[in-house]
Amino acid sequence: MIAIQLSIFHDEINRESPNRAIELAREWAITHVEVRSFPNGRFPDVPDSELETFSKNLEEAGLKVSGVSPGFFKCPWNDPSIDDVFRQGLPRACEWAQRWGTDLVSCFACRRDGSQTVPHAVIDLLGRMASTIQQHGCRLALENESVCWGASGVEAAGIIRQIGSENISLCWDPGNSSMAGSENPYPDEYQDIKDLVSHVHMKNVDPTNRSWSLINEGAVDWPGQLDALRIDGYTGFLVIETHLDVSPDEFRVVGDQLSDQETNTLRNLEFVRSYLDKRA
Repeated sequence: MIAIQLSIFHDEINRESPNRAIELAREWAITHVEVRSFPNGRFPDVPDSELETFSKNLEEAGLKVSGVSPGFFKCPWNDPSIDDVFRQGLPRACEWAQRWGTDLVSCFACRRDGSQTVPHAVIDLLGRMASTIQQHGCRLALENESVCWGASGVEAAGIIRQIGSENISLCWDPGNSSMAGSENPYPDEYQDIKDLVSHVHMKNVDPTNRSWSLINEGAVDWPGQLDALRIDGYTGFLVIETHLDVSPDEFRVVGDQLSDQETNTLRNLEFVRSYLDKRA
């Protein structure tokens, strides 16, 4: 049986309380969480004390980290903040990632402008990032994102292939690809990108109003995509990234102590687990 691993963004369980997120992850028998945002900012630009407390709570709960999402390069390619990323943000992100037992750091391909093709400056920046991050003991995963270059999986894969480094792979997010306008991220894109996929983020899109939806209800064919990943021998993480704050009425339970965000994330987890169990 192919061992696909499950994880959840801790801030998709609860944004205000990382400790609450950890408690629920343990209650839901999750073994890993993905690190992104904290009450005082986005990782790694938060105080050491906040990360130390998070680490302590993770260890006590017996949880591990699947990857870190600092949001690097979700800005124009010529933004002055990029210098700070290389000087401070990247070394700090890699240091903490390795303290948590992971070497995977995700990034984006810079915010789109009016250019018709991906600027050479973006390719150069990501190539430099892949090289630099390797020096710090980590590997880079480029996430496709609708407002950035590399909006679809195919476009992101094209960037990765131009860079030509073994230290950059694809964080495949079919939901983001759908939000960018792709009608069928799976199967239309997947066959062209599957050799680059090292990490997968899971969310879905309601095609009627272009809003986020539960994983089993949107435009992305997640059952088909999960089957394909299994058949292709994927052994990386499936990371639940709910993005849906309002819980559908049919999921509300009288007396339930979960928030809407927590409820939606749990429903997504239950769907993914149930589907994987049926295919085991």
